[in-house]
Amino acid sequence: MKVRDARAAVGTVVGVSSTNEFQMQVKPDAVRTQDLVAVDTYENGESFRVWAKVGSIERLNPLFPREAAQELAFQGRDPMDSVVSMSREMITATCTVVGVQRDGRLEPPKYPVQPAGQVYVPPASEIEAFLVGDTPEHRRLYLGKERGNKDVNVYVDAHMVVSRHVAVLASTGAGKTVATRRLLEELMVKKYPILIFDPHGDYSGLHIAKHTKVTTYLPEIGLEGEEIDTALGYIRGLSGEQMSPPQETLTTAILEVLTNGDTRRQLSDALVQNELSALSKTLEHDHFYALAEVCDAIIALKAGDDRAPLPREIAKLSGGLNVQAATAGAVRRQTRRAGWQYWNMIKTNRKFAGEDTQKLPGSKGLREIIKAGAVAIVSLEGYSDALRQSIVASVLSQLLSDRIDEKVPRFLTVIEEAHNFIPNRIDSADAPSLPVIKQIATEGRKYGMGLIFISQRPSRIDATVLSQANSYLILRIVNPNDQKYIRDVVETMGEDEAKTLPNLNTGEALLSGMFTRIPVMVRVEKSISEGKHEEEDFLADLAGANGVQLAAEESAGWKAD
Repeated sequence: MKVRDARAAVGTVVGVSSTNEFQMQVKPDAVRTQDLVAVDTYENGESFRVWAKVGSIERLNPLFPREAAQELAFQGRDPMDSVVSMSREMITATCTVVGVQRDGRLEPPKYPVQPAGQVYVPPASEIEAFLVGDTPEHRRLYLGKERGNKDVNVYVDAHMVVSRHVAVLASTGAGKTVATRRLLEELMVKKYPILIFDPHGDYSGLHIAKHTKVTTYLPEIGLEGEEIDTALGYIRGLSGEQMSPPQETLTTAILEVLTNGDTRRQLSDALVQNELSALSKTLEHDHFYALAEVCDAIIALKAGDDRAPLPREIAKLSGGLNVQAATAGAVRRQTRRAGWQYWNMIKTNRKFAGEDTQKLPGSKGLREIIKAGAVAIVSLEGYSDALRQSIVASVLSQLLSDRIDEKVPRFLTVIEEAHNFIPNRIDSADAPSLPVIKQIATEGRKYGMGLIFISQRPSRIDATVLSQANSYLILRIVNPNDQKYIRDVVETMGEDEAKTLPNLNTGEALLSGMFTRIPVMVRVEKSISEGKHEEEDFLADLAGANGVQLAAEESAGWKAD
């Protein structure tokens, strides 16, 4: 790449110019779309710099008409071997005016630039200063280099990140998680409290940054301390079944009896008096299986006559226990299935989480994970989407309450796979995480709770929540529905910027919104940290000598079969 002059001329203004845009004839290879350029304008004898962004670029050779191209195509000749001149190519760029710079301020232009004006690329230091604007040094987060000029550092405003909301949107593999880690690593230097909900272990390596304490927490369900509605949500989500009203009544009654130590003891004694085994499972240690154990007892008591009421000493504990055996059987099936799913998820999460993981505190202790100079990662790896939604809803609801009561400092929440937690109406299926995140998104500024939500499927995110984002970091977007959705929701995005989204390289992003002075393209610098499951070459082991031998052995085995 050529090093540009301090004030490199790239073109000349031509045709009709307006306060919104102008056209210029450009030197070959001088600019690319989304590059920042400038042209001087004069008002009342004073010179001001007009900043503009290159939009579309067109190439035309007036000495090479279509008829000549057609003739050469028929003859099968290379145009370079013909007498047609290839040296008079005209390159025209349409530029969108960003504003006029006056005493460091950026103002809307009041008068169009003059035709025949020289368009130039300002020095890198001046472009960088222009992009930073009046953002104080202590609020700057470095993200990378401007896409069109590797000498220009690009920063975003940290205050606008943590006090408002940021959406990071991209197709799979475009680099959205790496870009988010880059942003968080910069924020960690400022020691701002961060809470991350991590479904895939993408943030497990953040401790490498060393600027703050990073702790990974493993959430485990403790039914003895949960609200009834939350516990019912866990069962529905893990079992994959919807409960009928009688089933909900029975489950609620069992939870109320088992949560209270006295009533649980009375139920256990009553079962022994009726020649059944005493209760051996608890909500604290056995979770869903404790509910299934009570259902087994009810089925056994109803074995003689399903219409007969439960023994008086049991029925008095809760009227909701007196149900038919079929209802108890359905709840037993649901709770056993939920228990089986839960323990398999816990084993998977523990396997991936590692030995240094701590158990996520209960609702009363959650406030302890939000501290200045601390990053709390809630590991959701191995859990189903339904359970993840319930956990996020439970954690954020409690922390929102603590934040309103000022029991925790201001903090930033990062939500990966956001479309699963704040789905649109079509995909919502009553996601329990949606209402609390929507409340934080719409009122988070006054609570001091910022959000970063990351997704590869923007069109599946709730439109109300996405519209509350004040800043956007958008990488390559290929899906046409997602492209249209972003254009409709992101007010600061122009048509030219939207057209570039499918063609961005991995790690290239459009920054737009309140955390940047103007929309700008950036090559995001790779994060220091890595996730737990970075992309690997699955065939690498077959490339070496051992791989060749292994392939030969496998081939021999297939022939033997």
